[in-house]
Amino acid sequence: MASTLAEAEARKAHARRHRRAWAFEVAVALLTVAAGVLTLLALVVPYFAIDLAVEQAIQAPRAAWLDTLANAVSWVGFPPQSNVIFGAIILILFVRSRRWQAAGTLFAAAGSAGLWFLIAPLVHRARPDPELVRVAMQIPYGSFPSGHVLNFTAAFGFLAFLAWHARRPALAVLCLLPPIAIGLSRLYLGEHWPSDVLGGFLFGGLWLALTVRLYRWVTHRRQLHRLDAYGQ
Repeated sequence: MASTLAEAEARKAHARRHRRAWAFEVAVALLTVAAGVLTLLALVVPYFAIDLAVEQAIQAPRAAWLDTLANAVSWVGFPPQSNVIFGAIILILFVRSRRWQAAGTLFAAAGSAGLWFLIAPLVHRARPDPELVRVAMQIPYGSFPSGHVLNFTAAFGFLAFLAWHARRPALAVLCLLPPIAIGLSRLYLGEHWPSDVLGGFLFGGLWLALTVRLYRWVTHRRQLHRLDAYGQ
């Protein structure tokens, strides 16, 4: 009887893992298609009509404290500030013997930054025009995708994954706030179009998916290695 119940539970657990794996694959496929289509459009369209409407709506509220807050949030996303933040997080994880989590965070942060350096020069989309929207600062780099959002989505998304996996949902939700806040700040300051920010979320999500997959593969291999060692 106990054996039958154990087998039933094992089958249910296997079915749940299969459903999660299938959902993950579908999500990655959808992200890939969306990122590809948006990139092709960004190559030929300087901005969309909805970009202008959304950006003007976000910039409509004007207050000194909003300017200060947006500049502060955006400033955090520029190197070397972002490097210091991610470096500190990686060091804390490493010191606390979370070495594979630290390696995953490094892969997410450094790899997503490298991905931006690959995509942005190829697309070479112009930044928002100061005659159309308020632009806080002229930046001489391609606008698509938003590097701030790409980097923060991948890195903080992986931290959210680790927190959720550790059954700390409140911390996981908290880790999702920085990418959202930095995306809004980039729009408020007029340094990206909304489609640039969307591109940052899409490509950041793809790099996050790759990071999670590699992390799961490594941790699974380590578990198998430990089981083999105990079996001997």
